[in-house]
Amino acid sequence: MWLAKLVSSAALLLGLTFAISSSAFADIGRPDPEQGPTKVEVRVSVFDVDDVDGANQNFEANLFYQIRWHDPRLVHEDSDGLSRPLTDVWHPRIQLLNKQRIWKSFPDVVGISPAGGAVHRQRVWGSFSQPLELRDFPFDRQVFEIQLLAVGYTSEQVELVVDPMSQIAERFSLPDWELIDWTVESRLLQVVPGEEKTPAVVFSFEATRRVGYFIGKVIVPLVLIVAMSWIVFWIDPKESGSQISVAITAMLTLIAYRFAVGANLPKVEYMTRLDLFILGASILVFASLIQVVTTSSLAKSDRLPKARRIDVWCRWLFPTAFILIALETLVFRLVL
Repeated sequence: MWLAKLVSSAALLLGLTFAISSSAFADIGRPDPEQGPTKVEVRVSVFDVDDVDGANQNFEANLFYQIRWHDPRLVHEDSDGLSRPLTDVWHPRIQLLNKQRIWKSFPDVVGISPAGGAVHRQRVWGSFSQPLELRDFPFDRQVFEIQLLAVGYTSEQVELVVDPMSQIAERFSLPDWELIDWTVESRLLQVVPGEEKTPAVVFSFEATRRVGYFIGKVIVPLVLIVAMSWIVFWIDPKESGSQISVAITAMLTLIAYRFAVGANLPKVEYMTRLDLFILGASILVFASLIQVVTTSSLAKSDRLPKARRIDVWCRWLFPTAFILIALETLVFRLVL
């Protein structure tokens, strides 16, 4: 019995000692609040962007961030410095505002220098929400942001300063995106409408989509399918069976092709430029099927010369219409 009491007393004493030693680093408010806002230096380095998902409006990134501040209450005499859990000291409560799911690589600790300088480092990988404007897809440019927010503080309490050592990788592992430019700046963000703005550091980078994949594997095959439907204009209207067979084959091929490439197209409520191009091509292929039915009917009703004249007109009319659709959806909008 006395042994159990002794162990219990020792555990209580150890707990009190730990509580007393930790209280010196407890969150008791900002350091020197009478001196104005606490200055916090933020450094952000983006190592890579792994994926951009237009349908789900997000992207995946691998990045490192460091926050540094000074707290005179943390001054100590240990020349090697100290390390404390992040929750045991005051800190600016930096959060990634637009994160969806992230995984951390480092423990949440703070390194403390003898002079009271505090630094917290973290490396994260995960997905970040990003509204994307995809009306120009696949010739679009996008601006992506990573927002670091000092949760619960105002500009009068915390001042976030950008560390000039912030950087981004020159190239991404993504094969279909190319980095154009990047910036990092301090801002005031209004997270909740009507509430006071919160200090933040926003790392933004602009990237353009490489269109080689879509030209070689989407647009060129689509052009060939549409051109295949024009063969009917060179088949004599008397051969109605051959004409209808070619037209129906082209239409079914286009429908199957549309489903095949659908997985690579963004699922948005509005029409992208590629959607408009595919829609225009589909209308032309369907129109060629209607033309075949019309000329076949004329041929069977002893109006073969008229049917042949329609075929001659369509040999120029349909390619011209297709060129105009391609220019409007894929070229003119790009220039504008």
